[in-house]
Amino acid sequence: MSLYGLTKGTPLEKKIAALAQGEANGVMMYYALARLAQEQGMDDVAKTLMESADQEAVHAGFYATLNAKYPKDFLALLETIKKAEYSGEHQIKALADEVRAAGFTEAADQMEIFAKQEKHHGEVIDEIFKKYQPAKVDTTGKKVYVCPVCGFEYVGDLDAEPADWTCPLCGQPKSAFKEKNSGGLTVKAVKLYENGFMTRPFALGGEDGVDKFDPTVKYRSSLQNFVIDTGREVILVDTGTPESFPDQVVDDKTQIFLGSRIEVYIDALKRAGYQPEQVSKILVTHKHDDHTGELAKFPNAKIYIARAEADAMKLTGDNVIRVDFTDGAYHNFPACQKIADGVYYIQAVGHTTGNSIVIAEGEGIFYLMHGDVTYTDEALYENKLSVVFEDKAAARETLDRVREFVKNNPTVYCSTHTPLGYENLEAKKIVDLSNPPKPIPPTEIAQNKATGKYVCSICGYVYDPAEHGGVAFEDLPADWKCPRCRQSKDKFNKA
Repeated sequence: MSLYGLTKGTPLEKKIAALAQGEANGVMMYYALARLAQEQGMDDVAKTLMESADQEAVHAGFYATLNAKYPKDFLALLETIKKAEYSGEHQIKALADEVRAAGFTEAADQMEIFAKQEKHHGEVIDEIFKKYQPAKVDTTGKKVYVCPVCGFEYVGDLDAEPADWTCPLCGQPKSAFKEKNSGGLTVKAVKLYENGFMTRPFALGGEDGVDKFDPTVKYRSSLQNFVIDTGREVILVDTGTPESFPDQVVDDKTQIFLGSRIEVYIDALKRAGYQPEQVSKILVTHKHDDHTGELAKFPNAKIYIARAEADAMKLTGDNVIRVDFTDGAYHNFPACQKIADGVYYIQAVGHTTGNSIVIAEGEGIFYLMHGDVTYTDEALYENKLSVVFEDKAAARETLDRVREFVKNNPTVYCSTHTPLGYENLEAKKIVDLSNPPKPIPPTEIAQNKATGKYVCSICGYVYDPAEHGGVAFEDLPADWKCPRCRQSKDKFNKA
């Protein structure tokens, strides 16, 4: 006989619910007391208290089952819990950084361990799904509410839950939940690299010349791409570096350094709350490897890419959509392709001959995700081109159009190569060209051991002496060019 829902709807329900909450509180109390006992050298007391906490947890789960607090189809619930666990890793890591900055190093170290454990919880659920293959949660025609603390998603009519209903993961009241689709879509960053840098001449010297800028001034660099959730489908903007992409090594000639890899693209996407199978469309801003590295990992996605870029990459397949931007103008941009309600793929050439940007509209805000129109936001505010472009005149025209657009529309500027890209997004910071952000110097630059290989910092091409008759990169002629993007040797970093 199943105990599920035995007291649900009976006069006992409220008493059982109070017991469940009391036992859950007891878990927290006993574990907290156990930690205090450990700190005071009473390990035997700590062990006893942890055993009590474990028993209280069993009790809480028993009472929750009696009251049918969680759905009997628990695998469907696990689908939303999994997203929250992956999201929780990032949230706890970010909070740990704040705790560390406040000087509480020991607490921050423990929280970073917890962050990794949150990710592991998500991975455990993934393994369960591989074994039992539950049906995907169908949100078609349904409202989705999101917990602002842990990211748990409630599918259905939240108003039908009792007034004292709380988030099953973190205990937030239902009044704290926000409807996910109230603005039509959400945009998230897929974070791939951190703690990199770029020099001021690289970021700003495309027109005036690199000699006009101080090379000792560095800006923070990173790598992130973006995901658009319309509420009906999941759309990616670029797919990061290939999983095989080597780590880079910094020296005094390095102009741009992505930083240390956080995780490979698929894992980062899962951490943002999405599975590869959920992705229906990929919008490619341009052909470089840090934007196209994992295109092959999405079995259900159509790849939208400007014709010039698709031809340059020699892309084939029925899922490749060569875009000619035939839907007319979008605001002050002459040519666009409408991808979905509120999502526009826009021609913005210059960085490459088929370069594009993506603008998503939600809650009265324009989220502008761009294909390296600038490498850092300081260039947007200072109205400067980087040193990387295939058509300088077109790159200048594109930057002018972007600046005109952000002047006239409330825009969040989502960059690929600076942490400002995701910081702007998370804060929903609107561009104000008259108030540039105060530059934050890069820190914690990683140092790796050189392998003899070199990697192009622009397109990702890897020069391996073993594939070139043993000729070391340093011995190549001074006028040697990257065989993929034709950049000079000084754009290569040690790998």
